[in-house]
Amino acid sequence: REHSVRRLPVVEGDQPVGIVSLADMAIERDPQSALGDISAAKPNQ
Repeated sequence: REHSVRRLPVVEGDQPVGIVSLADMAIERDPQSALGDISAAKPNQ
């Protein structure tokens, strides 16, 4: 938390291929957590 990193780039070789977020990790590691629930919820609209 010292640097408040919330997203990290995913690279394959030298090419960026995506981004992983704190919410992605919460869903993967503990889908029943509050952050996992919020992150996995469908948008209101």
